[in-house]
Amino acid sequence: MVDHKEPHSPLLVDSLQQSVSKEAAPLLNFVLKHIKSIALGLFLLVSVIAGAGIYNYMHEQKILNAQQTLMDLSAGASTEAQLHELKAFAQSAPEQVRPAALLALAKAALRVHDYASAAEAWGTLQKLNVDSMRDLAGMGRADAYARMGDYKMAQQVLTEMLPAASEAYKLPAKHQLAIMAEKSGDVATSAAMYKELEESVPDANKAFYAHKISALNLKLKK
Repeated sequence: MVDHKEPHSPLLVDSLQQSVSKEAAPLLNFVLKHIKSIALGLFLLVSVIAGAGIYNYMHEQKILNAQQTLMDLSAGASTEAQLHELKAFAQSAPEQVRPAALLALAKAALRVHDYASAAEAWGTLQKLNVDSMRDLAGMGRADAYARMGDYKMAQQVLTEMLPAASEAYKLPAKHQLAIMAEKSGDVATSAAMYKELEESVPDANKAFYAHKISALNLKLKK
């Protein structure tokens, strides 16, 4: 019967040590001494990498499935029942999909004239503070309150969003604020907003704002 030598027998170690340079010998000795621990460590590392890969794949699939669900729900959301489904989805949607879900919910709520739900969806989207949607959400929220006849609340939303609004939204927000302030009876704020707009628009558009300012100033004198 042939004797099988252990993988790390003295003869094998000696043979390996003789075949390497003196500089590499200490490293070889360390590897041979701790080879089981090293092998276990490598196995655990590979397991962790494989596990991370599986998690990332499942996470990506979850997002893709959520996007498809959102497309299906938002395409035909024109009834109260469909709006309820979309609302439930928006509450549980993955973080990456939730802004788009809230946007779809707000638009669907407007279609069925559920302005309270639209204002709520716009407000939640605004609080998420997604740069590309924050100002849009603020304008949408103010619009929803205006549709409900709550001009004071619309004015408040626009007033709060203006300081941090991007340049692309500053003029539209000021214009809406001027209108909402006038409708809510805050003539002074409305006149002030129209004055700022007059100073910001091209000369061809100044006449409209000058007329509005003049009319509002007359109201203030009464």
